[in-house]
Amino acid sequence: MRSVSTILIITAAILIAVSGCKKSSDLPSEDMGYSYFPYEPGDYLIYDVDSTYYDDFYDTVFNLKFKIKEYYESYFYDSQGRLSIRIERWYKWNDTTDWFLRDVWYSTLTPSLADRTEENVRLTKLVFPVRNHTEWDGNAFNIYDREYYEYEDPDESMSIGTFTFDSTVIVAHAPTPNLVESVNKTEIYARNVGLVYKYFLDISKDIFTGDTLNGTQYTWTLIEYGEE
Repeated sequence: MRSVSTILIITAAILIAVSGCKKSSDLPSEDMGYSYFPYEPGDYLIYDVDSTYYDDFYDTVFNLKFKIKEYYESYFYDSQGRLSIRIERWYKWNDTTDWFLRDVWYSTLTPSLADRTEENVRLTKLVFPVRNHTEWDGNAFNIYDREYYEYEDPDESMSIGTFTFDSTVIVAHAPTPNLVESVNKTEIYARNVGLVYKYFLDISKDIFTGDTLNGTQYTWTLIEYGEE
């Protein structure tokens, strides 16, 4: 994919050039990791979604499989004057049905972070530079409680679905396993592609039996990406 991150890399390089009198340890890294969030207008990604919903009130477990297509439609400036990209999110229930527009989110890439506004909630997805074990609060710019994210294994190769990516990074959200709930969230990004896998688990459990009572579990797995 093409990437607006090229502009940010050039900016970082200029900062290095004009800071020649500083110690090398004070200089910004040339590789900040912007290519993990490479989206530009015209890019699209399609995911297989496998979701399970638990409801003890109705004593049901419901599984739903479908596809999500995220199409990066156009640039615009958000309320803070930041250059952002409008994301059209299309759903398709199976191969015999048509795509339909479900909702619109947007994403923003800055020299220090990458965020997505999902259902009007701003989430800090990545911070730069991308370094192993770097931690940050994904909810720093919204009203929700702190939720810590952490980088694991940057620039490792990984197979996701039918793809093998040379350089990926895991973004692990701090899990909260205990007797009454289990929360586990993981996202995997690949250079020059973006998000390639997502795992989400948020369930409540019976304190005595450990059985799942309520909640949601789902995965997104990339199956196609490119430009339109």
